[in-house]
Amino acid sequence: MFIKTIRKSTLDYLLLLAGCVFAGWLMITWPYAVSSGISRGLAICSSIIIPSLFPFLVLAGFIVKSGLSSYIGRWLERPTRLIFGLPGCCAPGILVGFIGGYPAGGIAVGELVEQGCISRAQGRRMLGFCVNGGPAFIISAVGAGMLGSVRYGIMLYCAHIAASVLLGILLRVGSAPDGRENPPGGFSTKAPQRPSPAAAFVDSVRGACHSMLLMCGFIMLFAALLSLSDASGLGDNLQQLLSRISGGTQTAESISNLVSCMISCILEVSCGSIEAARTGAAAPILLGMALGWGGLSVHCQVCAALQGKRLISRSFFVARALHALIGGFLSALLFRFIPVAETAFKPFSDAKILPYSSNAAASASLLFLCALFLLITPNVWGKSSRTTFLKTRRKPTRKGEVNMI
Repeated sequence: MFIKTIRKSTLDYLLLLAGCVFAGWLMITWPYAVSSGISRGLAICSSIIIPSLFPFLVLAGFIVKSGLSSYIGRWLERPTRLIFGLPGCCAPGILVGFIGGYPAGGIAVGELVEQGCISRAQGRRMLGFCVNGGPAFIISAVGAGMLGSVRYGIMLYCAHIAASVLLGILLRVGSAPDGRENPPGGFSTKAPQRPSPAAAFVDSVRGACHSMLLMCGFIMLFAALLSLSDASGLGDNLQQLLSRISGGTQTAESISNLVSCMISCILEVSCGSIEAARTGAAAPILLGMALGWGGLSVHCQVCAALQGKRLISRSFFVARALHALIGGFLSALLFRFIPVAETAFKPFSDAKILPYSSNAAASASLLFLCALFLLITPNVWGKSSRTTFLKTRRKPTRKGEVNMI
């Protein structure tokens, strides 16, 4: 048994070492692809992610940390329990998940579990349908920016949220009865600590800065991976494979767009939405699936934000796949019955985000200020690093002496 454990541990380390060596070889072989991918990801963060998500992240943290979630939950207890089978304190988290963007809903769920408002089982169920794209991203970025129409963005957002509600109802069917899963009255018997509004605001801003840094880091990383996949010829190999499977029934351009869309949608939702909008008539269903899946980048962001809370399991990824299927079906159905202009999803070739169109220096400065804010704000013990430093430098004074710092 001991030998098997050692062999398994050694094999894990060898696999990790091989992966690191391979990643280093890729970065050395195609350095320009890595740098261009990072620039592209930074442009996406500055033009789409930070402006649309940061205010909602602060709002989500403040609603939960200030105790407003429990107050609002008393009024929404019956609708939330009737539709999703969850206590009323979950209503603000569900609302934030619908309007705050992908990681905001997951972060709100984590706050509810941490404050003792809901159980871990309820938190895992909420994660299945509370990680959604926000209206700022779907309507503004995808609809107006990529499709050229706010109306199409609204249609995609309605299909996306409808799929989330249906998924929440489906997850309720397989959940435990209320008596086993919910605390009496829908709320935890443990009274959560409620800080002052000022302390809750500072804490929510600090948490939003930390989450924003994680999000931007993952987006830039996966944008670099997408550039590496193009430079290394992975997309070309998949294109040749699909061409053989299709037997020549599809054109090379359509297969190329499909392969690029598949890789982008699996890894990162922003880049995936750009590629999905290029696919012509298949754009509605592909956009619905991309927005429902969210991309591995969003999954990593949620996992990082909920680290240590034991909320991520296989059911989370199964729920993302179901959301993609339902969202794609509802999007295709909605665009089929509502008239759409013929040129709405016309394939285009120049869907690019210029690396420096949004001032990359300003974006990097904003990320640096977020990191600096994390350093100067109070830590988990409620004392800032500057205060700790001053206290360590202060010496006891004698009678008649003045303490100089």
